[in-house]
Amino acid sequence: MGSILNKSIIIRFFKFGAVGLLGVGVNLGAYTLLYEWFGLKDFLARILAIEISVLNNFAFNYLWTWGDRGRSWAGLPIRLLRYHGSTFISSFVITLGIGWLVLQALPEQTPWMNYISHSAGIVAGMIVNYLMSDRWVFTMEKGV
Repeated sequence: MGSILNKSIIIRFFKFGAVGLLGVGVNLGAYTLLYEWFGLKDFLARILAIEISVLNNFAFNYLWTWGDRGRSWAGLPIRLLRYHGSTFISSFVITLGIGWLVLQALPEQTPWMNYISHSAGIVAGMIVNYLMSDRWVFTMEKGV
């Protein structure tokens, strides 16, 4: 039983990662359309592109990554609000916080220190985002 559980966790985590990679493409594509084609101001195009990618990721995670946990129209709005909250915490608070801590811990003049610290923040943010999604956003719906 333990190996089945571990295998399902690993598969779910890889689905989550695939959705995240898709979200990066959606974000960049939406930004390009909004900024280059529709002529929106840079910052507005970035904000809208982020929101489009968050909604994309929510939909794929809801339907695919955690699709086995039940889906109802009644539960959708609260899940979406939770997802926005968890994304904010993991993508901004955790990613920036861990990145800053790692940057402070690295010896001065470490090669690629900004990229190392930012990457550490991204990894920490992804893990926190996965755990919050798994334990809070996409919990099993009652009656399923």
